[in-house]
Amino acid sequence: MRLRPPIRQGLLTVAVLGVLTSGLAVVALYRAVAASQSLRLSHARESTAEELARLGSTPSGLEAPPPNIIGIRGDLAREPAEIAARVPAPWAAPLIALAERARRERTAVYDDVPIAGGRLVERVAPAAGGRLAWVAHKVGPSPYLQSWRVLVVALTISAMLLVLSALVSLVTFKRGAGALLHATRALANDLTAPVPRPPVRELADIGDGIATLARNLTESRQAQERLGRDLARQERLAALGRVVAGVAHEVRNPLASIKLRLDLAASEPVASGASPLPAAVTGAIAHASAEIARLDGLVADLLTVSGRALGPRAPLDLAQLARRRADALAPWAALRGVTMHVSDGGDGDAVATGDADRLARAVDNLLRNAIEASPGGDVVAVEVRAEREQVRLRVLDRGSGFPQGKAGELFEPFFTTKADGTGLGLAISRAIAQAHGGEVAYSREGDVTRFELMLPRDGGPEAAPTREARA
Repeated sequence: MRLRPPIRQGLLTVAVLGVLTSGLAVVALYRAVAASQSLRLSHARESTAEELARLGSTPSGLEAPPPNIIGIRGDLAREPAEIAARVPAPWAAPLIALAERARRERTAVYDDVPIAGGRLVERVAPAAGGRLAWVAHKVGPSPYLQSWRVLVVALTISAMLLVLSALVSLVTFKRGAGALLHATRALANDLTAPVPRPPVRELADIGDGIATLARNLTESRQAQERLGRDLARQERLAALGRVVAGVAHEVRNPLASIKLRLDLAASEPVASGASPLPAAVTGAIAHASAEIARLDGLVADLLTVSGRALGPRAPLDLAQLARRRADALAPWAALRGVTMHVSDGGDGDAVATGDADRLARAVDNLLRNAIEASPGGDVVAVEVRAEREQVRLRVLDRGSGFPQGKAGELFEPFFTTKADGTGLGLAISRAIAQAHGGEVAYSREGDVTRFELMLPRDGGPEAAPTREARA
C-alpha cells in the first residue's frame, strides 16, 4: 500500500525550495555586481593604457593634449611632485610613488589601489624631453549597487519570511489536525463530544462537517431508539391484543350465559306468581351480576388497550365533556379533600370528533390519577384549549409525581405505582387517544405534574369530518 507523505513534508519542502531559490538569487546578484565592477575596472585599464600611449607620443617641447575620455586625468610632468597639484588630494600620494618608480625603473608602470569611494587606476611612463607621462582614473561603485543591495536584503528578508510562514502554517495545521483527530476519537465513544474549529479555514470546514455528521448520527440514533421503543410497544400491544381477543371470546360468552341465567332466576318467581326469593338469595344474585359486569368491564378495558374496541364517532365539545366528568367525580374528590376547576377559552371551539364514551373513560382516568396524587386541600386544574389543528386537555396537580426513572413506563399496560392499582388507566387513556389519532403526554415542571390529552380536530384518519352537532 502506497503511503502518502504528510503535509508537513510538503510545507518543509516549500520552505527549503524557497530558501534555496532566494540564496541562488542572492548569489546571482552578487556575481552580477562583481562582474559589473570587474568590467568597469577592465575598461578603465584599457582606457588609461590608450591615453598613456597617446601622451607618451607627444613630441618634446609641445604641451600635452587634454584627455579624450571623460573622467580620466593625465598630463606630462618634469618632476613627480608636479603631479600633486593637478589631481585630488587622495590621488597624489599613489601617483607620486608610481612616478618615482617609473623614473627609477625607466619604464612604464601600472598600479590599481583602493581609495576613498572606489579604486584608482594609475599609469606612469617616461616621455620625450625627460618628462613623465601620467594617467589616472577613479573607478567608483556601480550606480545600481545601492538598488542591488536593497534587492539582496529584500530577497533575504523574503526568504526568512517564507521559512517563518511555512513553520507557522505547519504548526497551526498540525495543531488543528491534532485537535480534529482527538475530537474524532472522542466522538467514537460519545457523539455529543465538542468538535473544535481550527484557525485554518479548510480545517474549520472539515470540523463543521464532522460536527454536522455527529449531530445527524445523534439524531438518527435517537430516532432509531424511539422507533425501537415504539416497535417493542407495538409488538407487546399486538401480543396483548391476540391474547385479549382470545380471552374475550372465551370469557364473555360464559359470562353472558351466567348473567342470563342469574337474571332468569331472579325474574322466575315474579313471572310464575310464586313467592319471591329470600332477600339473601336476591342480594347474592345482585352481587354476582355486579361482579359479572365488573369482569365484562375489565375485558372491555383490555380490548381498548389492544386497540380493538372503539365505538361510533361524532363531534363533541371537549370542554363540556371535561365539566361533566369533573362533576361526576366531584363527590369522590370531596371525600379526599380535593376540588377541581375546569377552564377553557370561552369560545366553545374545543371540538373534536370521536367516541364520546371512550373519551369520557380516558378523561376519567386522568382525573382520577390527579385526584389520587393530590394532597388534601389541593385543587386539580383542568385546562381545555383549541388550536388550529388540534384540541388540548391538560390536567394539572401538585402531587409528588412519578419516580424519575419510571417516567418512561407510565403508559405501559399493567405498570402501576399504587398498591391496589391495575396499571391499565394510563395505558387505556393513551390507547383511546391514539385510536383517535391523538396522544397523551406526561411532564413534570417544578412541583406541578401535567398530563395532556391531545386530539386532532378532525378526529384522525377514520373520523367523520362533519361537525353538524356538538355533544
